Amino acid sequence: MSSRNNPNRIKIHRSYTVIEVSETLGVHPKTVRNWIRAGLPVIDETRPLLIQGADLKLYLKQKRKTYLHRCELNEMYCCKCKDPKVPSINSVEFIAKPAGMAHMTGRCNECGCRSNKYVSWRDVNQIWTALGGKLPIAEKHLILRGLKPLNYPLSKVFNDEK
Repeated sequence: MSSRNNPNRIKIHRSYTVIEVSETLGVHPKTVRNWIRAGLPVIDETRPLLIQGADLKLYLKQKRKTYLHRCELNEMYCCKCKDPKVPSINSVEFIAKPAGMAHMTGRCNECGCRSNKYVSWRDVNQIWTALGGKLPIAEKHLILRGLKPLNYPLSKVFNDEK
């Protein structure tokens, strides 16, 4: 699995050669040359190729943004489809975690792949209704307004004057 390149290791007021960039980020020099072909700006075309630190940092941040997928509240990222998908309502489970979080698991509607997501416990009801689930209705308490229930143990009138 490839490692993520940390843009914070790059100093913005410094110029880097291809070899220096590869040593700083821990990637192969050919990877840096591929970045140059893909659009990473260089100072001039003469050898050694010099790359401005600010341009490199901006390029790496923009490259990282292309990999991020923003999911809606009721969506989960499916690793097989490589896209945010709505899970099937029958497979969604919420597991309470500490600090007000919930672990949401479910299966993709299209491919059936299992997905995981951490959500805030406050959003669980909103997610459940957005997926089409019905919330359980709280039972109404027995309210007696002058009526005695059938199993009332003190149905006989007590006379204290006996």
